[in-house]
This record gives sequence, structure tokens and C-alpha cells, in this order.
Amino acid sequence: MEFYSELKSILSSTEINFHTALVRLLISFLLGAIIGGERQMRRREAGLRTFTLICLGSTLAMLLSIWIPQIYPNFLNGDPGRIAAQVLTGIGFLGAGAIIQSHGSVYGLTTAACIWVVAVIGLAIGAGMFLPALVATLLTVSVLVSLERLEKRMMLSGVNKMLTITCSTSDPDLKKIRETILSHKVYIVSSSYEYNYKENTSMLMYKVNVDVKSSYSKLFAAIREVVNVSQIKILT
Repeated sequence: MEFYSELKSILSSTEINFHTALVRLLISFLLGAIIGGERQMRRREAGLRTFTLICLGSTLAMLLSIWIPQIYPNFLNGDPGRIAAQVLTGIGFLGAGAIIQSHGSVYGLTTAACIWVVAVIGLAIGAGMFLPALVATLLTVSVLVSLERLEKRMMLSGVNKMLTITCSTSDPDLKKIRETILSHKVYIVSSSYEYNYKENTSMLMYKVNVDVKSSYSKLFAAIREVVNVSQIKILT
């Protein structure tokens, strides 16, 4: 009982000392590892170690923000939120590094968002807001696991790719081609066209959203039925 009483006292304390800092860093380690573990299981570049370190670092920054004005009360320019505020600015560089752009498709947005959320969770732990930090951790894991299943059921889990059609005519039937693409459950995000009247050819470029497991052979065959093509390719 004495141990739990002491632990409760440490958790409720607003003073930053060795014991409160130790407990908050341990909690930060656990909550950061929970979200990092989910990312690790999905073989993401930012995984268990990255998320745990981000959470620990932001917690330590928050502890330092509180500790400085506590130790130096006569330090007139001491602002408890100054260091913590810079964490959110600095974490943007890590988030940007997690995002990959390739041929019109963007990857890593979820990981970048997780990095930002974990940093905020770490700040909350450092400020002693343990329950909000725990709730935020559970909700984050719930979003990553449960909502992904919902996306798949609602067929919202497609990826963006570039579909390029090289036609053997400078006057293709764009309406029929568009209808053919849409009939195969391929959603057109944007499009651009290039006509070469001298060589009587044209190039149609579509940014499309397709299911990850889609087979393109039927789509390619259907496109060939409505227009004379010399090449069709889809880039990830």
C-alpha cells in the first residue's frame, strides 16, 4: 500500500524532480512503444524505435520546459511553453522525411501524422496529463487498426497511379475511354492530354485511384477495344 501511495503522490505531483521525471519517461516509453509497435508490424520505415524515441524526446523537452522556471524563479524571460512549442515545429522535419512522392502518388502521410501525434502525446505526459495521453494512444491505435478495416470494406483503400495510354490516332474518343476506365472501378483523379497531329498520335495521361490488388489486364484489353493504342502503361 505504501508503494501505491508513493506512486500516486508522484503521479499527481506538479514538481519536477528525479522521481516524477523517471515515472513520466517510463510512461512515455510504454505509450510510444505501443504506437511504434503497430507501425513496426506493418513494416513501416518509422517503427518501434523511432516512435519510442520521439515520445521520449518530446516528454523530456516538456519536463525541461517546466523544470527551468521551477529552478530559476527569478528568470524573468522563462517561458514554460517555449521549448515544448519548438518540438512541434521540429517534428515537422521528421514528418516530411516520412512522406514519399512518386509519379503522382504520395506515401507515408499516415506515418507522418503518427509522428506528430506521438510527439504531442509525449508533451502531454511531460506535463503530467497521463489520462489524456493514454486515451490519445488508444484512440491512435484504434484509428490505425480499426479504420483501416473500415476503409477496405468501403473500398476506400486505393492507391494513386499514373495510367498512360499512347494512341495511334490524334483524335481518340476521350468520352469512351473515360467510361471504360470508370466501368472497371478505376477512379480518375485528374487527366491531361498530348496530341501530335504531325505523326497522328496522342498520349493520354490519367492520375487514377485503384485497388491495391487490382489486375490491369482486363482494363488494358477493354481500352484497346475502344481505341487503337500502341502502348499502355501504369506507373506506381
